[in-house]
Amino acid sequence: MREGNDSPARYDLRHLRHLVAVHEHGTLQAAAEHLHLSQSALTKSLQKESLGAELFDRSGRRLLLTPLGRHVLTRAQRVLRVADDVQREADSFAAGAFGEVVLGVGPVVALGSLPQVLAAFCPRFPLVGVVVRSGSTESLVPRLLTGELHFVVADYEALEAHPELQVRSLGADPIGVAARPGHPLCGTSTPALTEVLRFPRGSATAPPRIRQWLRTQPGGDELRQSLTCDNYEVLVAVAEESDTLVLGPISMLRRYERAGRLAVLPIAYPSPPSEPAVLSVRDRPLAPAVVALMKEFAVA
Repeated sequence: MREGNDSPARYDLRHLRHLVAVHEHGTLQAAAEHLHLSQSALTKSLQKESLGAELFDRSGRRLLLTPLGRHVLTRAQRVLRVADDVQREADSFAAGAFGEVVLGVGPVVALGSLPQVLAAFCPRFPLVGVVVRSGSTESLVPRLLTGELHFVVADYEALEAHPELQVRSLGADPIGVAARPGHPLCGTSTPALTEVLRFPRGSATAPPRIRQWLRTQPGGDELRQSLTCDNYEVLVAVAEESDTLVLGPISMLRRYERAGRLAVLPIAYPSPPSEPAVLSVRDRPLAPAVVALMKEFAVA
């Protein structure tokens, strides 16, 4: 049973917009044209939201607000501003332009495609907060499964996929070898693998499938890196100060080559390629901003 003098509202946002339009345009005809309504429809709308009292007094062809009308108008303008803000935020969220994305990236992706992806995404979606967590695939996948991360981009083999994961391959990226400019091997037109193996080699943590491949290869121990670090900036800095070589996906090594920090050697290193993929949890709903960022990796 309803208590006191409370009564349900007999108007909606449409009626409030009609009230504001009549006030702003001065006449029913002008307001109706602005709203793309007939005068009769607009008149009926204003009667519905009259709140039991007149909101307008007619002065010739113009409609003037009554004291109640002025009070309702002030409230209506405030309500419509809030409603419009809510709609804009909802539209932005639906378009992927609002919210937060927390993604995990493997070391190769962090210095490979990630800068290019963020350079394209962030200016287009300035209201989306992006948080990047880096680490090995093995450390990131459990955080993805628990919901700490929205998705992961890292080297991952589909055949090894956790049953809850959806894996979208981004294509294979061959493993190359790079050295500092002026390294002894840079003067060799086509260095032999035996020459490469004479020097220390640094790389990120190899994914399980590559570690398994090394175990099955004759002389696989010789192909293992001597320095393991999941931060390629550290590996490149070491290479710049020594004869240490850097192993990694060709696409990433080329970026350092263009910056003048490394030179990619003309040798095909005997290793399975890097196979980055976008990892997400199957059937888990994703916000539009998350989906939009995931798509950027697919076209990078």
